[in-house]
Amino acid sequence: MKNRQYFIDWIRVIAFGILIFYHSGMFFVSWGWHVKNNVIANGFKVWMEIVNPWRLSLLFFISGVGVSFALKSRTGLQFIGERTKRLLMPLVFGMFVIVPPQIYFERLQAHDFSGSYAAFYPSVFEFVAYPKGSFSWHHLWFVAYLWVFSLVATPLFLWIKKSALQFLNLQKPTNSFIKILLFTLPLSITYWTLSQHWKITHNLTADWYNFTLSLLFFIYGYIITNQQFSWEIIEKYRKVFLSIGVFLIVFSKTYDAIFGAIPEDGIGILLFNGILKMLFVWCNILAICGFAKHYLNFNNNFVKYSNQAVYPFYILHQTLTVTIGYYIADWDMADIPKFMILVVGTFGFAFLIYHFLIKPFRVMRLLFGVK
Repeated sequence: MKNRQYFIDWIRVIAFGILIFYHSGMFFVSWGWHVKNNVIANGFKVWMEIVNPWRLSLLFFISGVGVSFALKSRTGLQFIGERTKRLLMPLVFGMFVIVPPQIYFERLQAHDFSGSYAAFYPSVFEFVAYPKGSFSWHHLWFVAYLWVFSLVATPLFLWIKKSALQFLNLQKPTNSFIKILLFTLPLSITYWTLSQHWKITHNLTADWYNFTLSLLFFIYGYIITNQQFSWEIIEKYRKVFLSIGVFLIVFSKTYDAIFGAIPEDGIGILLFNGILKMLFVWCNILAICGFAKHYLNFNNNFVKYSNQAVYPFYILHQTLTVTIGYYIADWDMADIPKFMILVVGTFGFAFLIYHFLIKPFRVMRLLFGVK
């Protein structure tokens, strides 16, 4: 795969775009989030529960794919230096500039603070962790984890690169499908051993289930890209992967609707759920990659522009969604128009900020991780 694989750019753009829709939906449902609409509309949960299990795993997987291409022309130290510049610097900038408005509007809506943003902002420098304090990385936890993963996994990636590891031997079509599905096993083991003891916190130091699972998907992206014929196999079986994913979600939702969810207080249910949930996530990621490889392996001005803009969009998007949400929360308006205002407003303001305030200026490009 010496030539650029444009379908990977498409997946990256689409995956980050899904986050804007998802976080706009968080404004309406009963799940905990920073600001809430004046009327809870749990109908949004229908599609959000389908997207939620794999949306971030897909991002980590695609990030691992990107590492595979980045390391082709860089040494390990060059790669770590480049990742530090593009991840750590925007993370620090984001924690002091981008994230605080989210905490401010959350406190205003909860009536935990009343005053101007200028009066609120000095509390950030008390360095008391959110939610007690105002110091947090919020949605930028993804950037923090990605930087740590790059440091931790680079020695493994260099070893794979040096040894030209081809342990999957995917050129044999008879068992390549089974080999790819077996990637589910380490994911299931992670679920069995860690999910009950480490709830997802995004705080890096006590988030071992989420940390390990995300790291595995990051490594999988690198491994798959370094296996000869991997993308051809994924493209070939794309309909099978999609069918498995659809069957699992339909089966799960139908069973829960008829019999009710079974608590994971028994080893049998834990083992069964671990396999089904991880198979669902992995097959959806493979299906998305397979269909993108088949239909989206082309370049145009949209994907070229979006591939550069997607990272600043990610850094900006949740603050924009929270800000817009705070101001429209009490509007007497139906849910769908409000949802569209959030989505269009977030995309629109992110575009304006990127195009006119970030893209033209070297310093701003540096702070937002743009090459």
